[in-house]
Amino acid sequence: MLRWLMGGGREPQGLSEKSSMQSLGEEQIQNPYTELLVLKGHHDIVRFLVQIDDCRFASAGDDGVVFLWNAQTGEKLFELHGHTHKITAIAAFPSSGACEEKNHLILTASADRTVIVWDCNSGREVQKVSCFHSTVKCLTVLQRLDVWLSGGSDLCVWNRKLDLLCKTSHITDAGNSLS
Repeated sequence: MLRWLMGGGREPQGLSEKSSMQSLGEEQIQNPYTELLVLKGHHDIVRFLVQIDDCRFASAGDDGVVFLWNAQTGEKLFELHGHTHKITAIAAFPSSGACEEKNHLILTASADRTVIVWDCNSGREVQKVSCFHSTVKCLTVLQRLDVWLSGGSDLCVWNRKLDLLCKTSHITDAGNSLS
């Protein structure tokens, strides 16, 4: 569940106004935020939020599901299923160039040792990469070079067509060596 918050000048909340979201921990003396909208979809912890474009964003977390949302209305656009374990990283991969139809992609990594490339316009899986020897812990995009990187026990550089351009591996920490 995601709560849409906006800065505001609210008076301190009384116990009768207190939302279930604030019932954990100590009493909140003054809440400077106003809840605008609750976005429901995830069934476990949401760990990642990433902007796709000016109107859309994605959320992902421990339930292994990615949701694409309309940022203006809160409408759930797509529910993306494909991972069998929790999501460990997410990155938006905007289209390159000035083409009329923007082909925005999103990359998700999971503890299932896969990275999935999703089409944000259709919500469909473009391709699944499953050549990893361990969990991919991080993803980033170098948009100017039109490549993306994945990091875990291996550091890999990929192009938009999912060709592996470079791979650097290391042996476990016990070995204390890099190759």
